[in-house]
Amino acid sequence: MRITKILLNGVGESLIFSYPENTVPGDENFKIGFSLNRMAKDEKIHFGSDRVSSYHVLLEGRTEVLNSKLGKRAFETGQTFSCEEEEQVELMGEGRVFNMFMSGGVRGFIRKMPLEKEKKMRAGEAMGGCVMAFFGFDGEFSLMCSDEKLVCEAGSAVIIQADKQEFFNLNIIPEKAGMSVACVTGVMLNSHDFGKYIGVHLLERSEGTCRARLDICPNHMNPIGTVHGGCLFTLADAVCGIAASSLGGICTTVNSNIQFLNAAFYPKYLVAEAKPKKIGRKIRTFLVEIRDDRDILICTVDMVFYSLQQ
Repeated sequence: MRITKILLNGVGESLIFSYPENTVPGDENFKIGFSLNRMAKDEKIHFGSDRVSSYHVLLEGRTEVLNSKLGKRAFETGQTFSCEEEEQVELMGEGRVFNMFMSGGVRGFIRKMPLEKEKKMRAGEAMGGCVMAFFGFDGEFSLMCSDEKLVCEAGSAVIIQADKQEFFNLNIIPEKAGMSVACVTGVMLNSHDFGKYIGVHLLERSEGTCRARLDICPNHMNPIGTVHGGCLFTLADAVCGIAASSLGGICTTVNSNIQFLNAAFYPKYLVAEAKPKKIGRKIRTFLVEIRDDRDILICTVDMVFYSLQQ
């Protein structure tokens, strides 16, 4: 395990971390990287690549995000947005933005954690190495990792890099009650991704939610000319797994119930959206709705996930 403390204040447009080292988005061996952008008033910056997805959080200021597939939305300090593969995003406004770039089977999230008191976490991943970053929005905090303690002042960040099956305990102690800390997590997965294999493409993800699209081809159909039920369930499980994991830790499906409401007769595509119904300390319950290209509700899926970590 490796722990690094870096400065965010006073840093202009810069790549501040990459794994493997000395790589940038677009390189053949690129896996994950963190960067910063500072925008002057009404300045525009662009994100998007056929091979690289990215996750972003606004550190300060106010911006408008124009997504090539989702349209335009306004974002304020602390809010996050993603740019999936094959999408283009234009960011316009004033302020600073923290970026996480991912390729090569990396799953990544940024979540904002409000802290009223000390928070204990068990971190690490079984399926691959992971990279985590922590920084405060409105104050400093202390981070205890194993036997090491670091003070993370406002304007600095702590990055932890761990190998596969290297688990560790974290204690985050806020300077004051009610402050917020950003938790950035990137996990290096292997190439075994059944959802991606059948064509599931992420459209949008944020803390606890996810939307994905599946463009329908003949291999998705059953002999009577409708989308196969197993294909529908795979789409629901893939989108809900992303939503559950975005809240932190390794999650596994423990129960599900699918209701087929309308037959999907040769749709051009299907869109699935997962939303939380109840989030507990270990049990996370979601509802997934799948609609076709005419906005007909094809099925709903109730899914229950269990978090193997805090």
